[in-house]
Amino acid sequence: MNTNITISKHFIKGDISPRLFGSFVEHMGSVVYTGIFEPGHPQADNRGFRLDVLEKVQALNLGVIRYPGGNFTSGYNWLDTIGSTDERPRKIDLAWRGIEPNTFGLNEFFEWLKEINAEPIMTINLGTKGIDDARNIVEYCNFPGGTYWSDLRISHGVKEPHSVKLWCLGNELDGPWQIGAKSAYEYGRLANEAAKVMKWTDDTIETVLVGSSTPRLESYPEWDRIALEQAYDNVDYLALHNYIDKYDEDDLTRPPKNERDDTPTYLAKSHRFDRQIEEIIATCDYVKGYVRSDKTMYLAFDEWNVHNQPQKEHHDFEIGSPVDWCYFTMEDTLLFGSLGLSILRHADRVKIACQSLLVNTIPLILTDANGASWVNPTYYVMQHLSKYAKGHVLQQNVVGPTYNVEKMQNVSYLDTCITESTDEIVIFCVNRSEEKQVMQVETDFELLKVIEHIEISHQDLQAKNTRETPNQIVPKQIYDSIEMQLTSCHAYLAPYSWNMIRVQKG
Repeated sequence: MNTNITISKHFIKGDISPRLFGSFVEHMGSVVYTGIFEPGHPQADNRGFRLDVLEKVQALNLGVIRYPGGNFTSGYNWLDTIGSTDERPRKIDLAWRGIEPNTFGLNEFFEWLKEINAEPIMTINLGTKGIDDARNIVEYCNFPGGTYWSDLRISHGVKEPHSVKLWCLGNELDGPWQIGAKSAYEYGRLANEAAKVMKWTDDTIETVLVGSSTPRLESYPEWDRIALEQAYDNVDYLALHNYIDKYDEDDLTRPPKNERDDTPTYLAKSHRFDRQIEEIIATCDYVKGYVRSDKTMYLAFDEWNVHNQPQKEHHDFEIGSPVDWCYFTMEDTLLFGSLGLSILRHADRVKIACQSLLVNTIPLILTDANGASWVNPTYYVMQHLSKYAKGHVLQQNVVGPTYNVEKMQNVSYLDTCITESTDEIVIFCVNRSEEKQVMQVETDFELLKVIEHIEISHQDLQAKNTRETPNQIVPKQIYDSIEMQLTSCHAYLAPYSWNMIRVQKG
């Protein structure tokens, strides 16, 4: 089967933000404790940071990392996490039914983040806390000195401000599972006032308004409209969250009851990301007109991923007991790639995105306590996107074969997005078909040579990277798969494969 794609240097969809491919560290399960932080581990440094994990995170080239949650933030007291670790309280975490020792706190996070070279996104507590707490944490993190909160930071050994520019105004406060859940109007008013005083404390920051936690809620997208109407002038982004699984269960925390989707249906579900993004863009633009604003609202897709069932048991009220510790299969990896491409295709409006989560919970990186670390195959897709999706997204005209399933119609066998930077064109492509596909790209760019064609595939779609076989699914260089001419290229793509093709341009 053949798919023809036309692109032009004159038709650019949008600029790619350096914040578009980031991740998420939450105090949830074993993300922090025995994930990125495990004092006494053979590969931990004197700060307790696991260097085997740190090395893998560094190789991802992430733009942003969101912290400390998530649902965790709606019961979060940042004051518990600063100062001498010996004096920090040990508390119950109600969000994930764990024990939080607070030995990895606010300043430890920023020290760890310096090793990553990513920008922080801090989430404040608007569940059990409010406006005063919001301005105080901004002052502690960002004010140079000479005030109570900034001097307290300095007394904790941190002379220079953390200079956090991105702040999420709470998390999923539309959800009944959330501590301090609120109506859209109630939340929008609170978020507006919090954002106002936070920006008065530091007028260089940007704020992210909570949007619907999932399109599955009946309040979607009305929640987004109502909240945004209250806070439009004082926020810069609206948040989106979504996780795609094979079951279509409303509660992802319980074992599934519905039958699993077949492969064609599962891989088609990335269309839900496209639809959600476009619906929220429409909502934002309606509110822009309603409030008579000249400002365009951008989107922060700050929780996204595929979802699978846990392979380690969680035990309530323990430190670092796993939550949703799972493997991802080759099939999951293909859908993960398509979800990333849905976000990338909307780079004109989606400016921030965080894969959720980085380590041990539906993760890119897996660890065992006092043991090894390795990566899910989704890690490699994320690495390709974060490292090579730079510059601009090009508009593409795609003509090729499609298929229908009960839940979606007119699904392209080839899911593509093409980017252009100073020196190269990068073609990202998922082959959703069980057959080899031919992709022809026509352009008015001068194409000089193929830099590389990297493929991720496996003959068994249920294959996974386990602790015993951590390299079952890895990227591989493909040679002699592309025929080049001055303004076109033909690529031969393996069945059920993720592909990244880099072409040098004139």
